[in-house]
Amino acid sequence: MCKKAACDSCHKTTWWGCGKHVAGVMETVPSEQWCTCAPRVQQQGHQYPPMGSLSSA
Repeated sequence: MCKKAACDSCHKTTWWGCGKHVAGVMETVPSEQWCTCAPRVQQQGHQYPPMGSLSSA
């Protein structure tokens, strides 16, 4: 299961978890609030922020 998280570098919103639910987590967050760090995660034709390590955003 994946959850909303904060990026260690930019402190914007990203995800943390198994990686199977990234789209479900990130679709609830406005894209301007997404972490802008690289490398991006490619899923279902979309690019998402890299996995974070902080437990909540």
